[in-house]
Amino acid sequence: MHTLYIDKPMKGHNLMQAIARVNRVYKDKPGGLVVDYLGIASDLKKALSFYSDSGGKGDPVIAQEKAVQMMLEKLEVVSQMFHEFAYEEYFEADTGKKLSLILAAEELILGLENGKKRFINEVTALSQVFSIAIPHEQAMDVKDEVSFFQAVKSRLAKFDSTGAGKTDEEVETAIRQVIDKALVSEKV
Repeated sequence: MHTLYIDKPMKGHNLMQAIARVNRVYKDKPGGLVVDYLGIASDLKKALSFYSDSGGKGDPVIAQEKAVQMMLEKLEVVSQMFHEFAYEEYFEADTGKKLSLILAAEELILGLENGKKRFINEVTALSQVFSIAIPHEQAMDVKDEVSFFQAVKSRLAKFDSTGAGKTDEEVETAIRQVIDKALVSEKV
């Protein structure tokens, strides 16, 4: 679960349990989004002071605006790795062209000093803050770029120069799945 919409009063254990459910951390998910329609921040601080080791000190949330700012910073870092590469073609291309652009992007990253490791780390960080920044308008504006970077990361992560990795067919299937997830229908 990624987003919790709070539209009824909750306190104490029930509040902590609901937030813990949405705030579970996964590989590319650093936390969850809580949309508070009722103003439960004071109840959350009370519950945190009772149920946590910190005694309620500190800020339990990252404001969405801060997440958007962090996302834009990470997006700039990743985009700079492609300063010689016109990846914008990707957004209008057919599936075959998208695959060839991903392969060309992979070659570019592999040509950079320590490029593979840096790129994977930066795109992972970008994906994490992007998942918190969504559905902010600025996050929605860059979702296609993030999708492209994630597709390249997927290809790099599955590529193994020792030959022990996945076959090209398996990698292309994985990339197609990433592309399919990124496609959004705008008309019915």
